[in-house]
Amino acid sequence: MKNDVRLYNMIMPLWLLLALPVMWLPTLAGNFLIDGIVLAVLLKIKKKQNKKAIWKSCILKVWAFGMLSDLIGGGALIILDVLLDAAGAHKAASAIMLNPWVDPLAVLCVAACMVLSSVLIYIFDSKTAFKKTFDDESERRWFALAFAIITTPWLFASSIVVW
Repeated sequence: MKNDVRLYNMIMPLWLLLALPVMWLPTLAGNFLIDGIVLAVLLKIKKKQNKKAIWKSCILKVWAFGMLSDLIGGGALIILDVLLDAAGAHKAASAIMLNPWVDPLAVLCVAACMVLSSVLIYIFDSKTAFKKTFDDESERRWFALAFAIITTPWLFASSIVVW
């Protein structure tokens, strides 16, 4: 019986500890910028009065709930990756993190987590972020749906393999 040692299990947490602090600031800033632009464009499309006041009143909630939704979806993706690897579906597990387009199961997992994040964005925005901003429920739902679609974590489906 051969005893295999997998070094990546030991290296991965160290790499994450080093990389995450460096990546959090650009990620937070980038998401705030995207959410801010999307909100401004949606307010212009709907021809809302007091765009600046509306933007200021809800951008922090929209941004925070969007980040929370993305983190939940990303966490679900990591859990699926670990479960698939433990179940012996190593190709799908590897594809989830590197290039989901090479494995149908990886595509389904990534798509499911993208949908999860989008649904959470819709729920959080319609029930909380836009609740005091828009009195009309149909308008609140329109903004929440637009945010859920536009700010879906599309990068979940991207490949980090460049060759």
